[in-house]
Amino acid sequence: MGRDRFYSLLRRHRLLIPRTKREHITTTSKHHFYKYPNLVKDFIPTAAEQLWVSDITYIKTDDGNAYLALVTDAYSKK
Repeated sequence: MGRDRFYSLLRRHRLLIPRTKREHITTTSKHHFYKYPNLVKDFIPTAAEQLWVSDITYIKTDDGNAYLALVTDAYSKK
């Protein structure tokens, strides 16, 4: 019995598990747009407000998805 016939048999007897919703597809770095070099790769901040870093995360809510963007001082972590 092949795959398609097997799935038909499962479907006929209502034994297939419904597909779940996919999670968010986040950023992919394999794109054709220009990628800027990491200018702060070896930089270690020695005082506040020398280097700011940011991140974005996805939060699932009852109304859909929300995006939370954070901007932080790399030295003081505030």
